[in-house]
Amino acid sequence: MLGMGMMMSRGMMGGWGAWGCPTGVGWGFMFAGMLILFLFIALLIVGAYLLLTHREHAGDNEKALSILNERYAKGELTEKQYLEMKEHLTKK
Repeated sequence: MLGMGMMMSRGMMGGWGAWGCPTGVGWGFMFAGMLILFLFIALLIVGAYLLLTHREHAGDNEKALSILNERYAKGELTEKQYLEMKEHLTKK
């Protein structure tokens, strides 16, 4: 009975660590939690970068179309030139 009491109080592998976990397990969970946090932050940064760069390109395209429309309205371009340039700008 004395041996059984020792085994129950210290555990088979030498004791209990912080938060009631066997020794060594608590550190593994802490590092896994930090890894998940860093991955989440990296995902947010990448998502923000992709969102912002997409918006910049969309604004450039609208500006180019506006200039093209102005040039066509002034008579600087023929209809054929206008349609070719417009098709080229609206293609992805």
